[in-house]
Formats: sequence, structure tokens, C-alpha cells
Amino acid sequence: MTTTAAYGTIPTVNTNAGKFASTTKTAAEMQTDFLKLLTAQLQYQDPMEPEKNTDFTSQMAQFTGLSEQQKSNELLEKLISSQNVNQMNQAVSYIGKVAVVSGNALTMASGAGTIRFDMPQAGMASINVFDENGILVKNMPAQSFDKGTQTYDIHDPSLANGNYTFAVSTIDADGNSVAVPTLESGVVRAVINDASGVILELNGRRVNLSDVRQVEQG
Repeated sequence: MTTTAAYGTIPTVNTNAGKFASTTKTAAEMQTDFLKLLTAQLQYQDPMEPEKNTDFTSQMAQFTGLSEQQKSNELLEKLISSQNVNQMNQAVSYIGKVAVVSGNALTMASGAGTIRFDMPQAGMASINVFDENGILVKNMPAQSFDKGTQTYDIHDPSLANGNYTFAVSTIDADGNSVAVPTLESGVVRAVINDASGVILELNGRRVNLSDVRQVEQG
């Protein structure tokens, strides 16, 4: 439908903007759309009241800013994708190796298992081992440890093969029991690239590549 005016015909514009679904466009597509809009604006402007140069300049400045932002977003997406590919290539080399991450899982086999923990400072610490139901099955009295990451081997034939958890605690200057950060190790079985980044699968759970503290030969 068109409306006849003194200076030509002006197309009627549908104003039901809410009925149109928004779409994501590239910077090049946005530039093409803007040029079409500018051309139409020049074509149908009122000759008696033409658009001012300042208005066009303002519109072009706004479009340029929006277009540059879109280009920046596209470049950022490409950069993130490239980083994920590099991380994926790096992580694949971890398969079959032992990765150390934050956690408290313990696997016992033939009465032996190894735990790791971070001592905030040198001092006494005690270790408790729990079965899959959270029941305490072994307590090791407090003994002296140095500051830093500690590795402790557990030898107890009474503990059946399987999965356990453990906790380490120390006593502060006020005599209060304080939990010590614990670590767990496991063989990396798979590498996954998902929306959150590169993920390693070990001990039946998934951990972020960035959470790996150490990698060792299996």
C-alpha cells in the first residue's frame, strides 16, 4: 500500500517490529543493510525538509561504532576457538598419564594407595580414610609434615580394593582443627572439548584442563 503525497509516493512501513525475530549478522551484512537503509532514506526524504548533514554524520558514526564492535566480537570468537584447538592438542598428550588435581578421591589396590595434600606450613597433621558410604575405616594419628605438597603412601591389607575418600587436618595455634587442602591423582582416560573449554576425564569425573596441578608418567 502507498500514500500519495505532493512530492511523490512514500511506501507505508509496517511498524509491528515486535513480530520480527532478531538474527545475528556479521559486520559485512550489517554494513550492507546500513547502506540500503541510507539509500532508502535519501530516496524518500521530504525535498522541503531534507536530512541535515549532521544527522547523516551521527547515523554513520553510530553504525561505525556498532560495526567495529561486531568485528571485535567476531575476532574474539575466532581467537577463543583457536585457543581451544591449541589446548585440545596439548591435552591429548595427557591421555594415559597421571594428572594431579584438587580432590579427595583415593583408590586402594592390593592394600596400597597414595594420597596428596598441601600443608600450609610445617606441622602435625592427621589423616582419615572413608569408604564409599562415608564411614571412617582408617585413622592415622598426627605426624609431622613439611610445608608444601606432600605425598603419603597408605599400606593396609584390611582395606579392600576399591574407591575411598580421605581428609587431612592440622591443629592451628589456637588448638582448633583445620582442614588441609587435598589433591587426587588419576590416569587421564579421555579429552573432551565442550562449551566450557577443554575437559579431562579421570577417576570417573571430569575436570577442567586449567585445574591440573601436575602431570606424571602413568
